[in-house]
Amino acid sequence: MEKTQSDSLRHFKIGKYDAESWKMQRPLSVEGCLIMLCERGELEITINSGRYKMSHKDMAFFVFDMVAVPVSVSPDFLATFIAIDFVTAQDLFFLVTSNRFWEYIYAFPVFSLRKDADKMVVRWFASLDWIDGNFSCGTAEKVLRNEMENFMLLMAEYVEAHYGVLGTNPVKNRAWVIVNEFLGLLNRYYTHHHDVAFYAGKLNISPNYLNIISKRNLGVSAKEQINIQLGMVVKMLLDTTDLTVKEIAEKLHYEDPSYLCRIFRKHTGLSPIRYRNKLRQAGSDNHDR
Repeated sequence: MEKTQSDSLRHFKIGKYDAESWKMQRPLSVEGCLIMLCERGELEITINSGRYKMSHKDMAFFVFDMVAVPVSVSPDFLATFIAIDFVTAQDLFFLVTSNRFWEYIYAFPVFSLRKDADKMVVRWFASLDWIDGNFSCGTAEKVLRNEMENFMLLMAEYVEAHYGVLGTNPVKNRAWVIVNEFLGLLNRYYTHHHDVAFYAGKLNISPNYLNIISKRNLGVSAKEQINIQLGMVVKMLLDTTDLTVKEIAEKLHYEDPSYLCRIFRKHTGLSPIRYRNKLRQAGSDNHDR
């Protein structure tokens, strides 16, 4: 069945990733949430401060405030995915009854499915593809949203039942919503905007209030969160590319590379060059063993 002109307004996108999709070593752009199931091959990817390998029947959850950069991919890699826009993802997060699920996802964004679940997830993705390809946009959108709500709830209970409960269950109030909107904006604009006032203006609140609620919900101020995001991106680029510090500063729109170096040193305790040399020395030592 042909889709209508409302295709461009859809909240869900379903498709396949092959090796060609991951050859560019640059941060993955995730508007809201991207859920992926590996069908074959292997993908190595850095997510925030961790490095992960994804292979057959592994799942990955990429959320808007994660910094993910592909490192290597096998020629036969193939994965199916569903991408959710930012607003819809925010709504779905509220429908998940426990934030402990998201704590697990942030700790383990790539994880293996148990044998009692892998067939179910494969069928679920196949049903999404069938729904998306055989019905009008309006009908498909409604059904896909219901499918996502049910899947999120099932996955939350599955993770807690099989992998353990993590931490406490924080309250989802208005401040929590604003902070998550801030994280979404930060993921979109961090390369160009490094000041709290820009994000506070987008959220129609004062910079001071944004700093307060960020500290309450994230444990750090909004300014510190911006610097953490930038620090993670610089670490990924130092790790996965041969860009110079000056070129990285230009990509992140810092006119003065030394200022970016000071932020990075405060975040890691090392200069960018020492950090890269330490990584490569560790890699060389591991290779020699």
